[in-house]
Amino acid sequence: MESKGTFFILIIVIAVLTLTLAALAGYIFLVQGTPGTRTADTRADVEKVVPKDAELETLELYEGKKYFNLKNEDPKKIAIIQVNVGLKYFIEIKDNKKLKVLEKIESNIMEIREIISSYFLHVSLEDVKLIDAKEKAKTELKKQINELLNEGEKEVHEYVYRVIIDEWLFQ
Repeated sequence: MESKGTFFILIIVIAVLTLTLAALAGYIFLVQGTPGTRTADTRADVEKVVPKDAELETLELYEGKKYFNLKNEDPKKIAIIQVNVGLKYFIEIKDNKKLKVLEKIESNIMEIREIISSYFLHVSLEDVKLIDAKEKAKTELKKQINELLNEGEKEVHEYVYRVIIDEWLFQ
């Protein structure tokens, strides 16, 4: 008789655990989403919406080619880079008021040029030779220029959409 009671209790415990496991699995799939769609949602949050061509303009920062000195460990050699740098920027930022981005860039053009020349002074010839150096330069310059343009602003905006470097010759 006692074995039937123990057996019945064991069946009830297994049934409760099975229902609990099913409820947790349902919660994970229904509320949290499946793992594959969760990473896709995360990627969608990280990816930015590509603006239309009508929302962007391009500004060349220098007339023609520009030469910059690179950081040099060997005093016997001269390390330089020739680049042509441009900015692809939003025409205006639509917030509470319309911000004219070109006016903001033009009022800070000297500081922007200083950021670019300072960047190349801190990069060595060996760094420039790396495959991803150009993309790294574009990313870092965009970040620094946007930080400059956001100084003194209450809200942070992305003024510069992309830094364009269409020439990349070094020696």
